[in-house]
Amino acid sequence: MSEKSATAYNVLHLRFKLRVPPAVFLAQSREAATTIASVEGLIWKIWIFQHEEFEIGGVYLFADREAAEAYLNSPVIQAVRSNPAVISTDSQLWKVESSLSAVTRAPLPDICAQYSEADAVIAGGQ
Repeated sequence: MSEKSATAYNVLHLRFKLRVPPAVFLAQSREAATTIASVEGLIWKIWIFQHEEFEIGGVYLFADREAAEAYLNSPVIQAVRSNPAVISTDSQLWKVESSLSAVTRAPLPDICAQYSEADAVIAGGQ
């Protein structure tokens, strides 16, 4: 993999198993969304849910691993974990491979300008 493909971007995937339907939990999340939007180092969050499984979660893009880890330990996440409607939580933190992500149009700031398709091939893409 070329040095160019390594970035500080990290993706956090959070999942919460609920006692209530996701719609109930999400209907009360507007204030949380506003708070999350101001988290330092957060570039974006996509809210996700599986109605039948009583699960909600998010896919987050952070500028770096430190910001993602700080968020995982923040009062926002601690509040969700301690919410009586939440049964369990799961989190995974992933590094982003930038050159291949650029080829597949990942919404990464300034990344498409940095990498060409040739860079992705050199990094291991086909």
